[in-house]
Amino acid sequence: MFKRICSAFAKFIGRLTYRIYILVGVLLVTVVSLATVFPQLPTGFHTALFVTQVLNVPVKPQVWFTQTPVREEITYERPDGLGEADVYYIPDGKRRAALLVFLGANAAGRDDADVVNFGQALARAGYVPMFSWSPTMGLQNNVDPAEIENLVLAFQHLRSLDYVDPDRLGMAGFSVGGSFVMVAASDPRIRDDVAFINAFGAYYDARDFFVQIASSTKRSGDTVEHWDVDKLTRRVFTNELIEVAPTEAERNILTRRFVENAEVGQAELDGLDGAANISRLLLDGTSPEEAGELLNQMPADFLEELDGISPSNHINNFENRLLIMHDVGDPLIPVGESRRLVETLQSQGRQDMRYTETEIFEHVRPGADLQLWPLVKGASKLYLHMYGILRMAA
Repeated sequence: MFKRICSAFAKFIGRLTYRIYILVGVLLVTVVSLATVFPQLPTGFHTALFVTQVLNVPVKPQVWFTQTPVREEITYERPDGLGEADVYYIPDGKRRAALLVFLGANAAGRDDADVVNFGQALARAGYVPMFSWSPTMGLQNNVDPAEIENLVLAFQHLRSLDYVDPDRLGMAGFSVGGSFVMVAASDPRIRDDVAFINAFGAYYDARDFFVQIASSTKRSGDTVEHWDVDKLTRRVFTNELIEVAPTEAERNILTRRFVENAEVGQAELDGLDGAANISRLLLDGTSPEEAGELLNQMPADFLEELDGISPSNHINNFENRLLIMHDVGDPLIPVGESRRLVETLQSQGRQDMRYTETEIFEHVRPGADLQLWPLVKGASKLYLHMYGILRMAA
């Protein structure tokens, strides 16, 4: 009997302590918002609400203080037909700041719980977020250079919506989408209208990134270390290299070998030639030096596509405020990619930039089962990063 009472009491204390921890975490974030000077207090308040809404915490008070947004599926014209997008907004007739969001080569779709929650949280915080969907990159795990042009057109359409303030527009991209957004925002057709770019978990240079994948190494500064390449990253890389093979027969051999993991005879592999054979060697894995040499032997149009989707080749055209985020333990795109981008920007003397490293995400999704202190520390970093973004929506 006494043991049961002690056990019940211990469970009660455990639950109470957990609730106190969560309350302390929320209060700490709130304290940071109150530290903001009073004219910016509403932004600080909404930023704190946004942070608790998107992170995996049990208390999500944003819904208590804000209107419920609606989600509208829209289309816009683009070269390959009609582009599809989801827009979240508060239906009160007001024009608000807007944000074009691109998720890149991610299988998460319009009904993914994290995507919906993120869109609603942005709308409740004062933005009109528009999620541009790519059928090739989102569903086929591909990197499609045509999406650069489509993002420019999507941004122009977002700017034309009745409930959007055309003078307060930004762009945000996640993973590969962050790199694409940076390139698209440098386009002279929209560059002057993009107030800021937020790139989370992006790569810096596509050629160098391919070398790192092929060699299972990651680079940060002068440090090169082994990298267990994530399955999704490997799949996208594999799909891209298979497409380079000029004949259907060669693509079939590479698909059976590297996608289906089927037995392929040595005679078939030895029969591969040119770009198909280079793809095979890169997919088999090699050293960074040899990977670089092999990649440079690829067809010129393929290399031009890689250069065209690399922020490294457009960095001199950035005239927008840059907000860059990366999770230190990112398994899909190593943090060294954003560090190289930041180093380059700093060497150019760029002042309108903010860089935030976190430890609370799994690639670009909120991490689960975090301890209190890492969660509070990470939430504070996210708060400070997001404050500047949400300030424009005030």
